[in-house]
Amino acid sequence: MFAIVVERHVHHPAAWQWWNKQAASSVGLCLPVRLGLLRLLTNTKAMENIPVTPDEALAAWDAMEADERTFIIGNPTTASEICFRKNVAGRMPTPNLWTDALLAAWAEAADCRLTSFDGGFRSFPSLEFEWLHG
Repeated sequence: MFAIVVERHVHHPAAWQWWNKQAASSVGLCLPVRLGLLRLLTNTKAMENIPVTPDEALAAWDAMEADERTFIIGNPTTASEICFRKNVAGRMPTPNLWTDALLAAWAEAADCRLTSFDGGFRSFPSLEFEWLHG
């Protein structure tokens, strides 16, 4: 979402091209994605010394949420909890393990494809993953 919202982002052209190909109600948004977008939009380093205000970040999220292409993935389910535990079992600790495992689990449980520029999601073998290249 960050690369879609921030026009000066290095991956914006590829993200925007992908975004414009999405059908109505085909892009799931969830709480970790919301928090990640809000965190990055207000982060000085991520925004190259021009962070937005919290109100502006919330407005960007509201626009994403209101877009016809998006739908909200709600609270975790029993199925997503099972997938989440499977995704972390036997792994070595890494900084992004928990959030990545959760996002993968929610996508798996909802029978959705997860799309990202982060190739690390390939490490979840039962996840349907689309890796965008910038």
